[in-house]
Amino acid sequence: MSQSQLLPTDYFSDTEVIGREDHLRLHLNENPYGPPPGAIAAVHNEADNHLNCYPDSECRELLAALAAHFDVPVDNVAVGNGTDELVLLTSMTFLRSPGSSVAVTETTFPGYLLSARSVGAEPRTVPLRDASVPAEGIAAALRDGVDLAWVCNPLNPTGTALSGADITHLIDTAEETGSVLVLDEAYMDFAGPEHDIALAAVRSGRRILVTRTFSKAWGLASVRVGVVMGPSDLVARIKQTGSALPFNVTRSAQRAVLSALARPEYVDRVREANREARDLLCTSLEALGVDYVPSVTNFVFLTTPDGHPDLAARLATEHRILVRDLTAFGLPGKLRISVGTAADVERLTTALTEELRRR
Repeated sequence: MSQSQLLPTDYFSDTEVIGREDHLRLHLNENPYGPPPGAIAAVHNEADNHLNCYPDSECRELLAALAAHFDVPVDNVAVGNGTDELVLLTSMTFLRSPGSSVAVTETTFPGYLLSARSVGAEPRTVPLRDASVPAEGIAAALRDGVDLAWVCNPLNPTGTALSGADITHLIDTAEETGSVLVLDEAYMDFAGPEHDIALAAVRSGRRILVTRTFSKAWGLASVRVGVVMGPSDLVARIKQTGSALPFNVTRSAQRAVLSALARPEYVDRVREANREARDLLCTSLEALGVDYVPSVTNFVFLTTPDGHPDLAARLATEHRILVRDLTAFGLPGKLRISVGTAADVERLTTALTEELRRR
């Protein structure tokens, strides 16, 4: 069963944890360290003084700060109510013609296919290769005439990242074919500068779109701010589509991100803390004999040991730990587990040890 055959409608829902606030949340890849200092105060100030005021519909101050932070011209940047909205706006912008098609990997963030289907586009799925994005498979789809291709890099749910050569190959192919190539880099802040290749291509004028989010490493998932960067003509078209939603990025969200951007070193500290906790988790999995895929993100993709098909359910019911079971995405026997803090890893390891000894 591939993701193209089944997309669980409750993927984005958190209803399964309502009333269970004491559960350890290792299922949504959230940042356990919270936002940078000052961001919470900025949101409080907005709530205390400006709830009756509309936000700046053009996000001018925010766009200027983002352009400076990412070192790109301001005309090359657009923002949305999380990356989810930008995925939809991008699909609405570039998949308008009858018979439009989009390429995605078979197992990845479901928003790509959901948004494509919402505008009537034909999805073309490409199988993963060794738990990684198959660069040549995506390139082949581009040469075959797809209008748009989504590449999640680092890849959700496996945590792997493309090489620089693969990214360059995809950009070259997209430019040759005229297709729109989007690299969704929601988890790039965890991967580190050595993987920051696509945005450098944007800076050099290549025709590629890159998305980033403030929901992950920046710890601002609740306020919803996503960013798309690329050639000014492509970005302008996305902005035009989004003009139907003039107040999509709230005042609280704009002020929170502006405050966060004043502390760029915070993400470096989060990345290092995540790396240490991830190494601890992987060491624990190795000690337990659990197969996993090495990750550059804040989650780890693993194979459930034989005889434990209900491992995710038992972690929830017996240990109050939530992890992502990937069966509904065509990956039975696979789990995606957010890294969390070192203390979270210890709690998870204790629970896993107990469960794996049951059979």
